[in-house]
Amino acid sequence: MSQLVKHDTGTGAGLHSNPRDSSSPGLPAERSKDRLIGRLLAGCAVIGSLFFAYELGARATLPERERQHEDSPSRPGSVAPGAEERAQHAHADEHAAGAASPPIRPLEPGPPSNEPAEPPREPSPREHRDRVLRELRASGPDHRLFAPASAVVGAWTSKLAKLGAAGTFEPLECYAKGCSVTVVHASAVNAEEATEVITRTREFNGWQAGKMRSGLIEHDGDRVEVTWILDAPPPDSPVLPEELPRDDLDELVERGSGR
Repeated sequence: MSQLVKHDTGTGAGLHSNPRDSSSPGLPAERSKDRLIGRLLAGCAVIGSLFFAYELGARATLPERERQHEDSPSRPGSVAPGAEERAQHAHADEHAAGAASPPIRPLEPGPPSNEPAEPPREPSPREHRDRVLRELRASGPDHRLFAPASAVVGAWTSKLAKLGAAGTFEPLECYAKGCSVTVVHASAVNAEEATEVITRTREFNGWQAGKMRSGLIEHDGDRVEVTWILDAPPPDSPVLPEELPRDDLDELVERGSGR
């Protein structure tokens, strides 16, 4: 840049001057300051531009870097390439091994004991008779049956004596469910003969409900006892019919007379 020399005739001193402005003596310092500020602003602008460009690049590559970070085997819980396939093969091998292994079977019971199982014990004649009597007595008294049952037992006593099969009759008991009477015989044979006579009498066959006799119950010595049960007829039914059937004792009478 060319400089002009201005001659001041008043002082005779010559000064270098800028053709744009030479009126202020502090002009060189202000110009230096302005240039410094300008350079600082330019530098800041450059730094800002570089930082902005870096941010744009970082944001553009962020998804890819995140995917690479997730796929990295060094991250806890991540699976290295090929590890998932190996895990699937290992799972398939375990499944095949489990399918090939035999199922667990429950322990089989040991061989049966050589000792035969004891059959359930049947009640004795006395036990069975006593159970039936308990059921009768638990039903409560019923005087409706006593009179006809007494007539039946009286006829049995008479006919047994005539045919030589007499027994000792204990007191008659009557309840709502039926009546019972116990007879003691001299022997088991005598008890069976008396049973045949009783079941052939008109009184036995005329009773309008069920009848039964207990088994032979051993008594003192050779003696045995049996208990006869006469079930109660329905409340609206007669105990005995108006006309009893005939006795069926002819065969027994002939058998007794031929002895």
